[in-house]
Amino acid sequence: MINSRVPSSFTASRFTADLMRQQNAVSTAQEQISSGKQINRPSDAPAESAHLITMRETISRLGQYDDNSTVAESQLALEEGALNGSINVLGRIRELALRANNGSMDEISLGAINSEISLALEELYTQSNSRDSFGNFIFSGSSIGQQPFVQAAPETYFGSDSNTNMEVSLGRTIQTGDTGSDVFMRIRNGNGDFVTNAAPTNTGTGVITEGDVIDSSQFTGENYQINFTSPTAYDIVNTDTGNAVATAQPYNQGTSITADGMTLTISGDPAAGDSFSIAPSQNQDIFTSVSNLIDSIGRTTATASESAQAQSDLDTGINDLDNALDHLNTIRSRVGTRLSSIDSSRNENSNITLQIERVKSSIEDVDIAEAVTRLQDHANSLEILQATFARTQGTSLFDFL
Repeated sequence: MINSRVPSSFTASRFTADLMRQQNAVSTAQEQISSGKQINRPSDAPAESAHLITMRETISRLGQYDDNSTVAESQLALEEGALNGSINVLGRIRELALRANNGSMDEISLGAINSEISLALEELYTQSNSRDSFGNFIFSGSSIGQQPFVQAAPETYFGSDSNTNMEVSLGRTIQTGDTGSDVFMRIRNGNGDFVTNAAPTNTGTGVITEGDVIDSSQFTGENYQINFTSPTAYDIVNTDTGNAVATAQPYNQGTSITADGMTLTISGDPAAGDSFSIAPSQNQDIFTSVSNLIDSIGRTTATASESAQAQSDLDTGINDLDNALDHLNTIRSRVGTRLSSIDSSRNENSNITLQIERVKSSIEDVDIAEAVTRLQDHANSLEILQATFARTQGTSLFDFL
């Protein structure tokens, strides 16, 4: 007969293992209730722990994006303020230029206007050299410690042409500023396609308008010259090729003059030998435009031809101011778009963070009610095991005699 008795040492070992399991279960339940987490260390659930680490890193990165958004928003708000200041200054200069252009101002009044425009030009330099709260120049690009502009002629930009960017959300980068060269230097003169001018040697009173491109397919972007062979006739020559575009054209004051997709008008009474140029538009900085305007207003006009030249230059200066205002308003609009994009990114980051937190909570957080019930069950089981083990250990052969 096979002896089926289990050695008492094996029974004790089984009891001890069961006791340890229940004690661990009780300890685990108590820790989960105390921390509110069902995963308190990687060994509790290795796969889920790895997932939780990834989610925590993503949440931290999203938090950094929010910090970046705050910095970018502050920088763009400062730029917007400087742009608004510059637009206001240019608007005031334009008002003064229009007042000077009404033909009724005496030299004293024109001098007073020029003095105010000169002060406004200094304010424009102040706006272009604006700093942030750390003392960095906001229009110097990546060269934040370099003052971008110094009042001088010709005007030079001393900053960097590289823009600063900041990551504000997953896969989204925001330009946190515009370089001074983009804001204050690269403004197309004329009508944006070509620019017209009267020759300084003209002796008549002809004044030319800025003109327009009416047929882009014929527009060449080359240099032209309108030469008056008499007060009532003119030739148009392409000075790049030397070819005559039109010859012996009758001049009628205010009548449109067209050539190679361009149209313009000349008013007044040009003299024989007078000429007017048409050249491709180029970049012109705001400061030069204002300085040219000051020169035009301050010019002494002793003859009718000098008055016509000053009038032409003043008209050109006002047109350049309009171009500068349009340019600054375009830049300001782009800044506003970036600020809106930052708001969108911040909302997007918040939504993503909320979703991740929900998933993270579903994996990590413990159901307190369930954990309390589980703790009670394990505690009861542990108590029963302890009592059973105590009775078993106290049993001997004498108990059966």
